[in-house]
Amino acid sequence: MARKTRDEHLIEVLHVAEMYYFEQMTQSAIADRLSLSRWTVGRMLESARDSGLVHITIDHPLARHHRLEVELTRRFGLSRAIIVPAQGRLEATVDVIASAAADSISLLRPAPSVIGVSWGRTLAQVVRHLHPGWTRDVTVVQTNGGGAITRNDLVGRSVVMMAELGRGRAITLQAPTVLGSAQLCTMLRADTTVARTLEMASHADLLVYSPGPADNGSVLVGAGHISPGDMSRLRASGAKADVMSHFVDSSGHPVDPDLDARTLSMDLEAVRRSPRVIAVAAGLEKAEAMGAALSGGLCTEVVTDSEVAEAVLSNRTSTGQQE
Repeated sequence: MARKTRDEHLIEVLHVAEMYYFEQMTQSAIADRLSLSRWTVGRMLESARDSGLVHITIDHPLARHHRLEVELTRRFGLSRAIIVPAQGRLEATVDVIASAAADSISLLRPAPSVIGVSWGRTLAQVVRHLHPGWTRDVTVVQTNGGGAITRNDLVGRSVVMMAELGRGRAITLQAPTVLGSAQLCTMLRADTTVARTLEMASHADLLVYSPGPADNGSVLVGAGHISPGDMSRLRASGAKADVMSHFVDSSGHPVDPDLDARTLSMDLEAVRRSPRVIAVAAGLEKAEAMGAALSGGLCTEVVTDSEVAEAVLSNRTSTGQQE
């Protein structure tokens, strides 16, 4: 039998691809029609994809970016990355990311029995997307102290609401996240209730937080803990992100020892030791913060948008304010 020319083979591959993708024929049916083996049809379809003859795209605003997920996972040694397309407006992107994060948490198996959660605007949106009964008997532990001021009740109550929706209990820290002195912070840490809460957070099955920007859009500025002047000083010291109220540099280390000594929050080394830590971020305003969290080994999984992922992978980050 004469060997097929390159053009003849290409035409046959094209024909197989058209039958499979356009006519929706099975590989067995194609093999029968063309008097080929099913194995040969499978190889032709694989060749069509590998050569670029066939491009497979998923055209949906919530379709995940597999390439970015793979690159981010490999670059930072993550166990998982969920990357969804950035939307036309920041509010829409935040909503999509919050929904994806809520789904991810709800579908974890085995379901975590203890979850450590850092309060904030993004996490409040995640909680809003959890459905009643998303799990059972969960204990939700606050990882860092609360805000002196909250922009809305959902931000302040997100830890409690997450537990209520999960038919469980909430353990909160009834103290500001930034104290007036290191001595006062040490005294509070010695309190039995506070110490037990931070210890439980340090041994949680899952930690969830959103790395915050080190700028005047920070939730800690809005909450009254950090002044714009303080933020300028922190930026000058190399601050790139707020991780559970710790201001860290691009390597994930605190930039201000005095401020850190006054911060009531679980220790960053405990975060690094945690078996599962999900960092959630939406919008280019969070790219620099997400990059610091990833470089500092402060998460094992991420849920973010394509613009943040691209910026982190290409070392392009923005320090603009978050809305």
